Amino acid sequence: MKQSYEVKISAEAWNSIQGLANNFNLSINELFERVGSGQMAIVDSEDLEDYLDLQEAIEAEANPENQERLSWEEVKQELGL
Repeated sequence: MKQSYEVKISAEAWNSIQGLANNFNLSINELFERVGSGQMAIVDSEDLEDYLDLQEAIEAEANPENQERLSWEEVKQELGL
């Protein structure tokens, strides 16, 4: 049997959580349960951006049409360092 808890949050926070739950076609309760059980994760937006940048760099490195290499000295010269 599930226990009931009361949490007080602002209307803005409630609407944001409700919108997030709706994006996944979940109730707010289901959203919290999935996060709590580890089925869903909350990821910092900066960490996600870093991950996506790394993924893009790996894909670019693997692209056979992108095989030109520059030395560190050439890069510094182009950047005026």
